[in-house]
Amino acid sequence: MSEILEEIKNKLVFPIDYPSQEKTEWLQNALLALGALISCVVGFYKQSLVYLLAVYIFSVVLTLIVVLPAYPAYTARKLEWVRPKIIN
Repeated sequence: MSEILEEIKNKLVFPIDYPSQEKTEWLQNALLALGALISCVVGFYKQSLVYLLAVYIFSVVLTLIVVLPAYPAYTARKLEWVRPKIIN
């Protein structure tokens, strides 16, 4: 059982570099805020809570598609780790 969970965990790791983490965080916040605003306008115009929730759920799914995978643009700048100095 633990091997299956370990395999799932390895497939769910999406490594991205630090500048891209900042970019995706900003993009996530902007898309969710825009989705909330649009869903409120649609829900108010249609006078329906169902429309409001449907539009907001769509915006959350769209945000996940845009932000979650490790696209090549998010992994372009690899970190250069400092090698430790070995003192004899």
